[in-house]
Amino acid sequence: MANHELIHDYLDELARLLPAAAVEELADGLEETFQHHLRRGLPPTDAAQWAIADFGQPAQVATAFAHQAPGRRTAIALLATAPAFALLWGTTLITTKAWQWQIPATAAIAYGAILVTVAATLLAVATSNNPTTGQLVGPASIAMILLDLGMLATVATTAPTITWSMALAISASLARIVLTARSLPRLFA
Repeated sequence: MANHELIHDYLDELARLLPAAAVEELADGLEETFQHHLRRGLPPTDAAQWAIADFGQPAQVATAFAHQAPGRRTAIALLATAPAFALLWGTTLITTKAWQWQIPATAAIAYGAILVTVAATLLAVATSNNPTTGQLVGPASIAMILLDLGMLATVATTAPTITWSMALAISASLARIVLTARSLPRLFA
């Protein structure tokens, strides 16, 4: 690693803003850039200043990282599909007269509260410039999977009959469960 105080200070600032794995990756690139400037004949302090200038201010780097993070992309994907799920499940619950199902009111309220919390969390991640906010997507994704599984279990045990809209909603939820579960290793890396 580049043994220069400016480089160390820059990486320390990045370490306050980014996950350790991202800082390690950026440190490698910064080292290459620093060495490039040294090979061009610049003195070490000038080479360090140029390398840091090439990378940009730590806040800019953190913002760029946040916008490209897998957690942010997952949050955006889950939010983008939310209207379709609302339409599918809304149609299902209306056409099957879900208000007549034997579901405890506390369970329905808890489901709604968790759903709103997950949506708010995903929205916060999708709109944030803070890369550490992306760490919330993993737990939110697990909660989304559990909400889908809860809906599927409720429909399987309570719905009087399967309708075409229910079949579509079930298929969509199963697909979302699988796709979201596949993204979990990336989100917790």
